[in-house]
Order: sequence, then structure tokens, then C-alpha cells
Amino acid sequence: MPEIPEIEGYRKKLEQHVVGQRIRDLDVQRESWLNTTLDAMKDGVIGRQILYVERRGTDLIFHLDDGRRLLLRASQGSHMHMEQCYDEAQPDPGTAAEGNRKAQLSLTADNAIVTIHGARTGQFLWLTAKELDEQQKDHGPDPLSRQLTPERYKKLFAKRRSTLKTAIMNPNIIVGIDSRFADDIAFAAGLRPSIRTDQLQDEDWNRLYHAMVNVLQAAIEQGENGTVNIHGVADDMQNDGEAPDKSIHGKAGEPCPCCGTLIQEMLIQRRPAYYCPQCQPEIPAHEQ
Repeated sequence: MPEIPEIEGYRKKLEQHVVGQRIRDLDVQRESWLNTTLDAMKDGVIGRQILYVERRGTDLIFHLDDGRRLLLRASQGSHMHMEQCYDEAQPDPGTAAEGNRKAQLSLTADNAIVTIHGARTGQFLWLTAKELDEQQKDHGPDPLSRQLTPERYKKLFAKRRSTLKTAIMNPNIIVGIDSRFADDIAFAAGLRPSIRTDQLQDEDWNRLYHAMVNVLQAAIEQGENGTVNIHGVADDMQNDGEAPDKSIHGKAGEPCPCCGTLIQEMLIQRRPAYYCPQCQPEIPAHEQ
């Protein structure tokens, strides 16, 4: 569950299937995921009603009716499954929808079972509101937060001296953007991922902000429509930061979807980055 579009899809499904219900059972295979013992967590959460589910970056937060929260954070390669069930015919929560493969985490509500499979690492934390804020104090805002305006977005990067891709992926600035979306956001904004953030002008920051929102929202919409590749995005790239027609991440040597120039690869702090030399000039337009 590493990426915002996938996590947002899970959040919406949880809103549909478990919000308003009470937690009836809980099982976690690795107590290293927990901030208390499993028995203590079960004593505290079983019988509690789930009021709503929030997403912060790639974290899912279950708000309970006693004011406490459950925070779920799982690693790359994990996935969530939700299955409706009723008292007269409940599947085994440990193996629901996964054959004989044991779930790493299962949460049983009144009429649904939520399971996590395939996670290499994870956290499932039982927290007070204050503990949650403390746990996330070093995280930047969610990129799709309603409170994140273009002006605030620019201020988050103030006094930062790094490459654009490094800055976009820094969770202390903006939480939840991984390598592939960083490449696609830079592409949609027409900015090379290696450009230094202190070189950017107001017009660049404005395009970058709108590119971030458009790329992530388009990926979320494609996921909701059942598209296999949730990283693709719609519409042609424009100078105002609208999303390109598909992802360029990992596509070195393939033609740019906008101009046909071959996509190039570079290393930024030993991490590959992908860009179009034509659509993302080395020198920004305002300096040419």
C-alpha cells in the first residue's frame, strides 16, 4: 500500500464497508507492528465503533467512537482486501479471499472483514489524538489536503537547497509522493527533475502545485474506473501543469507521449529519474 491513489481507493472502500460498524475481532500476525500487546489492543478496540477513516499521505487512520485512533501503515507490495460477511456465514478472517494464505492483519467489523497481505513491514498503532499528532509531527501536509494552497505549497520549500525530485519526495515537506509520481509531476509541470529548487520562480511553483494535484487526482480516478495501470493520467500536458497522457516513469528510450522525443534517464542521489529533454528543458523557460 505505498502510493496515495491506491490508499485513497482503500479509504473510500472502507468508508463504504466498515464506517458506522463496530469492531468485532482483530488479529495481527506480527506483534512488532504494534505499539502495545495484541491482547491490550483487542481489549481497547473490540466493541468500538468506527466513525470515519482518514488518509494522511499513505497512512490510513480509523477514528473510533472513544476518541482514539488506529493507524495502519504497510509497505510496498502489500494489498488490502475487503469482504462483506454476516453472522450466519462469516469466512475465516485469517484466510479471507486469499485461499490458505494467512493474513498478516485482519479486522472484523459487524458485516465486513478487512485483511492485509503481502506486506514486508508495517505498523498498526492504537493512539490517542495527541499521540497521533506527535507520531506525525515531522510529516509534511498531504498533497491533496484542502488546506494546502499554491502559496503554502511554495512556502514549504523555502530555504530548501536540493534537486526538485529530492524535494518532492521528502516526507518532511510533502508526505506520500514516491519516485514514480515525482517523475510524472515534474513532467506535467515541464520541469526537469534535476533542477535546483532555488532556481524556481513563482510561475514554476504554481505549475508544480497544479501538476501534483492533477497527476494524483487522475491516478485516483483511473483506479476507481478499474484501470489496470493506476499510474497513468489523462489529457495532454499543458504549461499550466495539466497531466500528461501517461506515466513516463521507468520508460527510458520510449517516445515522449507529448512530443515523441525519447525519454531519458538520469541518476539523482543514486536514484533513477526520467524526463523528456524537449518538454523539460535543462534551463527553465523564464531563464532562457
